Amino acid sequence: MVRFARYGANFIPRNAPVLTDVDDINNTIGFWRPQADFRIPERLSPGFTNFPDIEIEAMFEDMVKTFVRYQADIGERAILNNPDADLVMVYIEQPDGSEHQFLLTDPRQGTNPKDPNSIGANQDAAKVARYKSYIRFAYQTADKAVKRIADAAGPDSNVIVVSDHGFAPFHTSVSMANILKNAGIDTTKVAIRTSGPAANIYVNLQQREQGGTVDPATYKSLVTQITEAVRNAVDPNPKFNASLEDGRLFTVVETRPLQCEAGLGQCTSKTIGQDFGDVFALMAPGYNFDGIQSPGVARLGDAPFNAATTTLSMPNFYGAHGHDPKLPVMSATFIAAGPQIRNNTTIRRMHNLDVAPTIMQILGVRPHQVDGEVLREILR
Repeated sequence: MVRFARYGANFIPRNAPVLTDVDDINNTIGFWRPQADFRIPERLSPGFTNFPDIEIEAMFEDMVKTFVRYQADIGERAILNNPDADLVMVYIEQPDGSEHQFLLTDPRQGTNPKDPNSIGANQDAAKVARYKSYIRFAYQTADKAVKRIADAAGPDSNVIVVSDHGFAPFHTSVSMANILKNAGIDTTKVAIRTSGPAANIYVNLQQREQGGTVDPATYKSLVTQITEAVRNAVDPNPKFNASLEDGRLFTVVETRPLQCEAGLGQCTSKTIGQDFGDVFALMAPGYNFDGIQSPGVARLGDAPFNAATTTLSMPNFYGAHGHDPKLPVMSATFIAAGPQIRNNTTIRRMHNLDVAPTIMQILGVRPHQVDGEVLREILR
């Protein structure tokens, strides 16, 4: 049996302001590589149904290796072409993509997304071990890329390595629409925007939204109703809910203030910004809005899956981020080295907002309207 898979056919756009760099990359580094594509291991792209897991995983790993290497090539080339640059920023896509696909570290996760029984003692131990090796490989691949870029920058350069979030395994996909419908809320009057474990719910308010249909009185009652529905959402299944407080799905629920000088629907607070939903919510680790299968698959111990009513189901991938940043599992990477960085110094806590003013301090640039603080304890 021989199988062929085409990873992707991409190109660098002919972006007029940077055509010289585009041509330089094409001519000296090579054609744009396809990055690791989640549609392959999740079998979302057509044609992968009959591929064994091990072959699918091998394709993804090959893309991890070749795309990160390609990104490092571009970073090295940028440094070579701009030897007098004061600041070079390079993005490495891994290990983010691999942790989404392979963070299979919780016994509540089904090793076969189609089989509710594949949790706990019935997990495929060989698959768990393979997935652990893939995450390790992603970190090793990123580490090699960082070393190449640091070597290209030279010993007189300060190098800062930072990520924007941690990662948590997740075992349950959640339908926000069905949470609201099951609470008796008319979802035709709202817009739901979910990303990972975060949800913004917007009421279609008159004179605020284009074509708004909800009058002020209904808006107030609807915001209250939505808030209560979210706060009271629970996972009743004891096979999965042990990590939740009182079984509640959401650790953070914030509501737009109903009264202020700006007017109804325009109010903000320390936690609700202008572009937030009228209700904003974050779920606990282990739960995520993404990954709902089609057709859906009920978890072990739940009622049969019903697309119109089921709120909790088995996902088709394993890692997530976007939870409350105060949680230890969401802690990000921060490593710094160089002539202006203190040796053997550990800081207990920092915010990603602190990276920019710290870089500005190293460059001798006075911060102007920049959030965050200089990490003076790491600087010589």
